[in-house]
Amino acid sequence: MAGRTLNRRVLREQADQAEQQAALAEGATPTAVPRARKTKAKTASAPKIRKPRAKKAPARMRARWGIFDGSMKQVAVFDYCERAAADEKLADLLTKKKGSHFLQIVREAMPELEPALPEEAAIA
Repeated sequence: MAGRTLNRRVLREQADQAEQQAALAEGATPTAVPRARKTKAKTASAPKIRKPRAKKAPARMRARWGIFDGSMKQVAVFDYCERAAADEKLADLLTKKKGSHFLQIVREAMPELEPALPEEAAIA
């Protein structure tokens, strides 16, 4: 039957007390027994509040018309307002080339605009 695991700190304190009792029983003068260090009570501080990480604004996207072939390679791309030109190009490719081509909307990120210089700096 397995015994319970004993707390070694408690056992050590009991052994120290037994040694002190034995030393006092012999009639020896009590020597300075090192006392256990007192730990300073920590003051309860307010929990630190983590600031939520600033969310990045989603990238600006633009829609364009893309003409693709059967292997999903983009053959041509037109701005969204140029749907008629994209349809004409698609009809031309379907009549002249073998294979299938199709028209699909393509969303792509807009390039970042650099901030314009102030008028005062441009004049100087």
